[in-house]
Amino acid sequence: MEKNSDYMKCGCRAEVLQEYTEKTFDEKLMTISKEYRDMFKSSSVKMHKGYIGDVKPVAHLIGEDTDMPTKDDTRKEILPVKKWYRGNNCLLLNGIKLHRGRVRVPVSGFYHVYSAIEFNYHLIRDTERNTIEVHSKSPNMKHVIYKSNIKNSKKEDEIMCTQHPYERSENLVFSRYDTYISGDTYLEAGDEIYVKVANISYASSPPKNIFGIILI
Repeated sequence: MEKNSDYMKCGCRAEVLQEYTEKTFDEKLMTISKEYRDMFKSSSVKMHKGYIGDVKPVAHLIGEDTDMPTKDDTRKEILPVKKWYRGNNCLLLNGIKLHRGRVRVPVSGFYHVYSAIEFNYHLIRDTERNTIEVHSKSPNMKHVIYKSNIKNSKKEDEIMCTQHPYERSENLVFSRYDTYISGDTYLEAGDEIYVKVANISYASSPPKNIFGIILI
């Protein structure tokens, strides 16, 4: 059999052909493997427990409807926002689940969490005392993000909170105020996070209410 480094001529034996095929296969496999290793080391693709690059767990939601308190809820100072919309530009991807206003994370890690709420409230004038007040059980507009775990959903921990006193507008009839909170926090797989506000009926502009989370 005649052969050179680039090709083989007819007349070769089966074992020589097999040796050549195995050598060529091994060389190609090493080349392809190196290309994939280099790709996974690049900054554009990062592995995190089975999630790659820009396909990390992520949720971005806007308010769907106004949460109206029930008769039993009216005795509570702070209530959860449960009605979040999932259509249009909203996201709920890569293992993230939403149930009754709670976002559940599929893997442990550090997450960036954020929420925005617009409060709209009426001012009540007391002509006898010459005062203008807000009908509220809480003296402040309170906006909180909590977490709990599916193993013990009754136990909850406050992650972050903001509160601001009610303000009087120039028209002395109604007023509005925007709140925003965000931060990074460590969550375990199965943790659920959710938004609560004081006087939930005042969070009456659902399209302007936002709730989101992304694995860092």
